Amino acid sequence: MQTLGKRLFKNTLIFFVFIYLIELVIMFNLGNKFFTWASLRIALSSLIFSIIISLLVSFKKVLWRNMTATIIGFALMIYSWIEVNLYFYMGFFMGIGNTEQGTKVLDYIREYLSASKPATYLIFLLYILLCLYYWLIDRKLLRRKINKTCLFKFVPETKISRVYKYIGALLIITLLSPVYYSTLKLDFMQNKLQSISNEKLFINPENSNLSVSQFGVLTFGLTDSVNVIFNIDSSEEYEYEFTYNNHEKQVTDFSRYINDDAWSSLIEKETNTTYNKLNNYFINRKITPKNEYTGIFEGKNLIVILMESIGELAINPDLYPNIYKLYTEGMSFRNNYSPRNNCATGNNEMASMTSLYIINNTCTASTYKKNTYFESIFNLFNNIGYTTSSYHNYMDFYYSRPIIHKNMGSMIYRNASNLGIKWSALYQEWPSDVDLIEKAIPYFINEDRFMAYLTTVTTHQPYRVSSTYGDMHLDKLTEYNYSKDIKRYLSKLFELDAALGLLIDKLTEAGKLDDTVIVLFGDHYPYGLSSYTDEMSEYLGYNVELNNDVDRTPLIIYNSAQEPKVIEKYTSVIDVLPTIFNLFNMNYDPRLYLGNDIFSNYEDRVVFADGSWQDKLGFYQSTKSKFIPKDENISYSNEDLIRINNEISLKQKMSALAIRNNYFAYLEKGLKQYNSNINNE
Repeated sequence: MQTLGKRLFKNTLIFFVFIYLIELVIMFNLGNKFFTWASLRIALSSLIFSIIISLLVSFKKVLWRNMTATIIGFALMIYSWIEVNLYFYMGFFMGIGNTEQGTKVLDYIREYLSASKPATYLIFLLYILLCLYYWLIDRKLLRRKINKTCLFKFVPETKISRVYKYIGALLIITLLSPVYYSTLKLDFMQNKLQSISNEKLFINPENSNLSVSQFGVLTFGLTDSVNVIFNIDSSEEYEYEFTYNNHEKQVTDFSRYINDDAWSSLIEKETNTTYNKLNNYFINRKITPKNEYTGIFEGKNLIVILMESIGELAINPDLYPNIYKLYTEGMSFRNNYSPRNNCATGNNEMASMTSLYIINNTCTASTYKKNTYFESIFNLFNNIGYTTSSYHNYMDFYYSRPIIHKNMGSMIYRNASNLGIKWSALYQEWPSDVDLIEKAIPYFINEDRFMAYLTTVTTHQPYRVSSTYGDMHLDKLTEYNYSKDIKRYLSKLFELDAALGLLIDKLTEAGKLDDTVIVLFGDHYPYGLSSYTDEMSEYLGYNVELNNDVDRTPLIIYNSAQEPKVIEKYTSVIDVLPTIFNLFNMNYDPRLYLGNDIFSNYEDRVVFADGSWQDKLGFYQSTKSKFIPKDENISYSNEDLIRINNEISLKQKMSALAIRNNYFAYLEKGLKQYNSNINNE
């Protein structure tokens, strides 16, 4: 009979091979190098995991041992395979903070499976081999060979010997743990371009993609679970240097003066270190001056439209004349992106309303739905007498918009039910965007000055199955040599185009077209199009699979009285709000917004949720710490890359800290209290 020591050794060896090969398969699918310090770190964690699992499966009875090993192996296989394909489907590895959102992928299981990469099925093969070993090979073929090479000597099984061997295994784990931890600290095992240290990333794996690249998918899953369960926020310990900026610059016609007396008084009295860290960060940010575009739309009405699943494929004069009209006759931003994240529609909607970076490991808008933002788009328009409202032509199963929009300052939010729009619970059937315009417009068109925010839905996935709007216009697409799922997407776009045409007609009939600004942007590219990246590159003129270019989406600012303009700057959703505020000459503090007024003078750069970024010189991929220049002769130095990465990381950390601590509610209360005291003196 085999001793416990032999079982521990064999199970450790088998599971180490199984786990580490899973991690190598994931590295291969992600295009990561096998021979790096990160791969050594992952090997160490795989060994620690395998010893722990070995302790759990080393039963004396073969049946119990094999059943337990099979169940644990199955759990590891399924988790790893789901995670890596969530990356290919949504662009991110998903933590338990996004579990609720992740379960909604079940609605789109066909699209999810179609996005999976064939090479990821090697994980299934590894599991089959694991099962074959435990149920067939162990007792028949390898028993003698393993016994001969075993490091443990044969001794009779006794209670004392079993205890000693368990203690020995635990001692090995205890010895390996500080070795593993040293890999997080040793200077030569760090990447100098990485803006967050591996030690901090291990404690708070908020950047899931970077965490997987450094620690492997299983360690990410463990550290993410611990982080969420114990509510760890390492951004509170995030250190940064700032120099007090008194903003006393030469006064020009474009100077923007902001009185900081109230804020400075709040800082002097504040004892909470977290709030003061945020106070000092935001008050010392640069006050963006005005420019030649400041106030060109002052006093006009505003309609903001977040377009569901929109890509540059929609810019087609033959198929979508209304979208094309707005794009070519308005301000069109040719390098605009809607960065993917784990909760793209809700989070990018929030980013457009607040100009804050979302928290990557949670559906930020819903998780922090009780937060208030006095600096949001609705509240600033409320402050100058506009009637504000928001609309969506679906129900609120996915996001808590009735709460979120109210706390953003929308005077009224109306969903499909409130608007009387017909909707279906079938996941392939989405309501009409034409109905959204038809039903929503009467609520605001007759107001003296209005600001309305509309979120469309017709173009939502799935595209692989028949649906009302997915099939409605297929006859108009017979000459296009596209796959069926892309044609269904294009068919749905006809409804969005018709809705925009109806909006223009209604504004014209009301005599308000010239006095209304329409801002349109997308929440994300059309997820669920398995052939999108394959078929669209040739049509669009760039490889959508490279450098996150799949995230390119239209951004349009249209007013019929304004001359057309093409903007080549790199822009994203987070830049929409400060740009609107500048164009409308709003009384706003630019320091509270982490995006930029696009018409100001700044380093234009698109930042993605995992810390990657793109600008006119090229693309920086954070998970590989690699900059890919567009021109080999023009690039950044390592010093420049470190500076840029640190600036981006600081913004993302401070944004997360502000959201987690409902900072803007605190700031509003403090500023109001100061002004109230001054008025009462």
